[in-house]
Amino acid sequence: MRARAFVPGLAALAALAMSAAHASDVCGRACLESLVDQYIAAMVAHDPERLPLAQGVRFTENGQELRLGDGLWATASAPGHYKLFADDPEDGQVGFYGTVFENGTPVLMALRLKVDYGLISEIETIVARPAAIGSSAFSSAGKVLERKGHPRAQFLEDVPPPERMSRADLVRIANSYFTGLGGNTGRNAAPFWPSCNRWENATQTTNNPGYRSTSAFNVVALGCEAQQKSGFFSFVTTIRNRRYPIVDRQRGLVMSFAFFEHRGALKTIHLTNGMTVPSPVRAPLTLEISELFQIHGGKLDQLEAVINAVPYGMRSAVWDEPHAREARDANIPTDAP
Repeated sequence: MRARAFVPGLAALAALAMSAAHASDVCGRACLESLVDQYIAAMVAHDPERLPLAQGVRFTENGQELRLGDGLWATASAPGHYKLFADDPEDGQVGFYGTVFENGTPVLMALRLKVDYGLISEIETIVARPAAIGSSAFSSAGKVLERKGHPRAQFLEDVPPPERMSRADLVRIANSYFTGLGGNTGRNAAPFWPSCNRWENATQTTNNPGYRSTSAFNVVALGCEAQQKSGFFSFVTTIRNRRYPIVDRQRGLVMSFAFFEHRGALKTIHLTNGMTVPSPVRAPLTLEISELFQIHGGKLDQLEAVINAVPYGMRSAVWDEPHAREARDANIPTDAP
């Protein structure tokens, strides 16, 4: 009797383990993107109960944990037209950069949803509102992308199956970008295609000679690789709490989250071309960023970022601390290359 009762128990446990191992498979690419659409519709309706929520779901906006229904949920007035997805069905996560109207004004939002068995268990957002960043060049991100209406084609192209890179290699290349930028010396740079460009809050910040620079050295006129080799970004003290939660192998995309820390103590920058220029950051500054990397053939091509200024030294206790514990357990530094 005891043996007969034990065998079905093992079968049930095996079935449960198998279903847990494939939990992320419950929601494929179309399912993940439809949940983003549902999320925005529920936000505009100011009604979180419209969503399939897991028990204990956690929600942050601009690094702060809020009650679901607060923040942009209270002020969203209509969905926008700009939509860029990064789908990770292998891990049950989806990333989204898009526009949402807030009391009639379009704002840019980065969104990450974690989905378990079809239920949303994690919600992370960064909202770039007008004038949230001191520079006026970044203040109209929502309006610019709402007019644009669609993302660049490179973000939408599938990588042929034989050419798809592993998750580990995609993350390694994405991380090399932050390593080459933080504490920039010009001695190392990430691998870039000549076609590489970067947009930050809808502003093109590479290969853009028309950008109005207050410095004699217009770094924005340079390409991605030349910027990192210039040594200009030495004013970025460190890029910490780096996370790469979403890897879309089908399209070669990696969605990251991090904090750019600027101590503000550096007064002058010594460039690799021999020039000396004043630092553009002269006071302590922390930027919370989500950056999407499009990678193919082992090199970075297109980069798009959503940025928000936060209190100096701020961390996201909800997402960064569990990540830091996991990294310590695995002996992986969270801020080093």
